[in-house]
Amino acid sequence: MSSLASDSPYAVELNQVSKIYPGTPPVEALSEVSISVPRGELLGIVGASGSGKSTLLHLVGTLTRPTAGSVFIDGLDTSGLSDGALSGIRSRNVGFVFQDFFLLPGVTATENVGNGLLYSGTPERERKRRAEAMLERVGLSHRLAHLPNEMSGGEQQRVAIARALVHDPSFILADEPTGNLDSQNTASLMELMVSLNHDGATVILITHDPEVAEMCARQITLKDGRIEFDSSTVPGNAHD
Repeated sequence: MSSLASDSPYAVELNQVSKIYPGTPPVEALSEVSISVPRGELLGIVGASGSGKSTLLHLVGTLTRPTAGSVFIDGLDTSGLSDGALSGIRSRNVGFVFQDFFLLPGVTATENVGNGLLYSGTPERERKRRAEAMLERVGLSHRLAHLPNEMSGGEQQRVAIARALVHDPSFILADEPTGNLDSQNTASLMELMVSLNHDGATVILITHDPEVAEMCARQITLKDGRIEFDSSTVPGNAHD
């Protein structure tokens, strides 16, 4: 369930979004990009360095505001929201996963995942219960009490995914989640992403790796700040 009450069928919508960074000359990182992400979709966004992927990530995650156009999260137009309101959306409705796992080093897997509930006012015992259940869901029931330095890179990323999911966000926003993993761990992690998606999670995965994007049900390619390809517009692949 989304933390924002909404009848919108979309977790995220970008409507004619552009982002221009000031300078001499100004840099147009994104130009009139429109994307609708239905609930329950597994979307891979791919592009080379400079294509606009990072800017898109920051806009979808409400980490920055568009120069033009609108970003909707769960049907809510975020354009006029205060910084505090945007922070609330990030903490409740977005589950961030990064290339660098950002786990607290002296803290167990259970505590790292439970930290994802700190700002929700969830009691400690309930945080622990939900963290253990989520770690079991990502295949780490045997690592509950382990510290990050006692786990492999693939296991650490699974802890990070469990932390992103534990507060039941509207969608997971994953930034190069396989960037620090070898090919075997990459394949294993993508199997987990597909499995989570089959269970109902909405996943937006941003990557430079076309092979990772190909594992997603829908692929979008960015080039020079514009959408070059969207598999949902290919006949036979379009959304209902």
